[in-house]
Amino acid sequence: MHYVKDLNNFAILNTNKAVVKEHEKKMADLKRIKSTENEINSLKSEVSEIKSMLSQILKAVGSEK
Repeated sequence: MHYVKDLNNFAILNTNKAVVKEHEKKMADLKRIKSTENEINSLKSEVSEIKSMLSQILKAVGSEK
């Protein structure tokens, strides 16, 4: 097995460097995906605001005629 017990805090640690690296890569990928999702949601919100503003402008221009 590739586990050891840390006697200072009693944590169980994985000493298999390949597995640890793979886990770190997965976590970095998940963080990147979450960041991308947040950015997409932010852009959706901004587009919605722009559409709302354009609608208001078109109503105002249409009522002036």
